[in-house]
Amino acid sequence: MVEAIRKVDKIIVLAKVSRTVIPVMVEADQVFDQKIVVFVSDETALLALLSSAPHYWWASSQSATMKADISYSQTDVFHTLAVPHFSNEMRRLGATLGDTSRHVRLARQLGLTKIYNLVFDSSCKDRDIAELREIHRQIDEATFRAYGWDDMIERGLDHGFHVAGKYMRYTIGPGAQQEMLDRLLELNRKRYDEEVALGLHDKSIGKKRPRGESATVESLGAALFDL
Repeated sequence: MVEAIRKVDKIIVLAKVSRTVIPVMVEADQVFDQKIVVFVSDETALLALLSSAPHYWWASSQSATMKADISYSQTDVFHTLAVPHFSNEMRRLGATLGDTSRHVRLARQLGLTKIYNLVFDSSCKDRDIAELREIHRQIDEATFRAYGWDDMIERGLDHGFHVAGKYMRYTIGPGAQQEMLDRLLELNRKRYDEEVALGLHDKSIGKKRPRGESATVESLGAALFDL
């Protein structure tokens, strides 16, 4: 990991155990705790994907829990997530989210978790917090478009404050959550079958790629480390 991060100025990190499962882009020239999952990439579209409803609800469905929080593993979650082809819209919104989140944290002198406790609190109507919610709504729609799920956007994703485990979260509605997870599972199966047809899971190769990991993941140029 140390060798990998020397090649970039910024990387994306995510807490292994968290109620929010929100990533943040940080400077690469620092020491990272073992409780952090490190994505060695400065791709803002990846930041958008990791901040999206598809990623959160996939993580929720694939992860173990610690008390009421999600215990995240990149092997169980990210390597099995059928990643869409990144769009310029995702890149733009990922950059916007990173800049806005940083500004709000500095202005309020609060950490990421406390900021997102406000984002997911329906009683908080502050303008800066409402702006973060709106960016997340746009990121969700951009991610759905990247998957080719325009039909779900047209029907409405029912963004609002919904139950997520033992917490409340600003996210898409229960109906959209279930349909999205069904589509992700089907896409996972389809990509796995395509990889089998290409011989990528042949034991004679000596290395099997995790189920659902697509060429899109590899094309990110990102090294992923679950410390």
